[in-house]
Amino acid sequence: MAYENIRLRKQNLTVVDGYYYTIDHDQDSLIVKTDDGTQAFSYPLDTVLGAQVVSLEHDGRNFWSLEDNSGDIKRWYIDNYVCKLQESFATGYTGSDAFTVEHYHSTFGGNEAIGQTILSITSTAGMNAGDTIYLGPNTNGETEEREINNIIDGSSLQVTVAIDYAYQTGDPVCSYHRLWIFDDAGGGKLHEYDPYTPTTVSSTLGGEYSNVKAATFYDMYHATYRTGWSEAIAYVKTTNILFKNPSTLTNFGSLAMDNVQDDLATVISIYDLAIDGSNIYRLQLKATYYGTTYTFASGFYSYQLSTTTPFITSISLSAEPAILPANGVNNSTITAIVKDQFNQPISLKNVYFTDDDPNGFITASPIATNAGGVAVTAYKAGTTAREVKITATAEQT
Repeated sequence: MAYENIRLRKQNLTVVDGYYYTIDHDQDSLIVKTDDGTQAFSYPLDTVLGAQVVSLEHDGRNFWSLEDNSGDIKRWYIDNYVCKLQESFATGYTGSDAFTVEHYHSTFGGNEAIGQTILSITSTAGMNAGDTIYLGPNTNGETEEREINNIIDGSSLQVTVAIDYAYQTGDPVCSYHRLWIFDDAGGGKLHEYDPYTPTTVSSTLGGEYSNVKAATFYDMYHATYRTGWSEAIAYVKTTNILFKNPSTLTNFGSLAMDNVQDDLATVISIYDLAIDGSNIYRLQLKATYYGTTYTFASGFYSYQLSTTTPFITSISLSAEPAILPANGVNNSTITAIVKDQFNQPISLKNVYFTDDDPNGFITASPIATNAGGVAVTAYKAGTTAREVKITATAEQT
């Protein structure tokens, strides 16, 4: 039995507006599929690839590909039904299987007429002088790109060349800034690469960057915000996705996943990663369903889902004291701690406590979790010496 959501021949994937894109180097095509695996379209590449693509990214306009065993990164753009090569970067990072593109999205903050150089933008966060900015499409479907000359303030910027088309409030604006490349060399490195120069800006050593096969950029403009977070480099390390601040390289947080085989120990590899809205798409060759691990049909790759929307993933239960006399009098404090997939406490969730003691009993249930995700009740001892099983169940909604 197979549970694949979609069948892909190659180990690269990105998701754009609910469509699934992959580059097949055997066919030299960018292939588009719907969520049930039906092929919706195919864009031929105008340049023959020399190696398979191991990672695919999208920045709101361009597709970016990383080729196996070379570190070569290419920028593509769909034009007149052909996926055309715009730039190629020979980074030299041959130990890389994953990278991502730091990109930012906003909208026009007001109407802009043809010939303007100073543009009103809802937010210029993440945009920098010298970066390329993409404007549109407007209501006529027109788009253009310009170089940012100057960031004036948080809601306006200046471009080097006047715009050719008119735009209205709410029309989209996006830009890309840096490439972030994970490299196994030297025990693990994260390279910050400037595609405009092109040069390496910095290289950060760390074991947390070794053996990374899947990464993407968490564009929170289209996703559920978490307090204190901004856009982040997201990458897979074993059974977690880490979210890293591109400005400081500190971690915003970590998300636990279910990519473990039915032996509860072997990690299932994730080959590429995409985030669209609050959905996380993990490209795998196998997955565990209802306690059994299945390999997808004919060895095809398929996506598995996680979510950035917080939900209950764990309940920790403790008793203090853990041993009571069977006297029908003594109490034990029962504490449940409820956390989500980010290992953060969840408040205001009812926890239902039960026991299997015919004489002893739980004194109060349900109990709502506090700000620390904690719900506390008590168990009153029964009159028969025995092992008592106490269960805590939390409501998801």
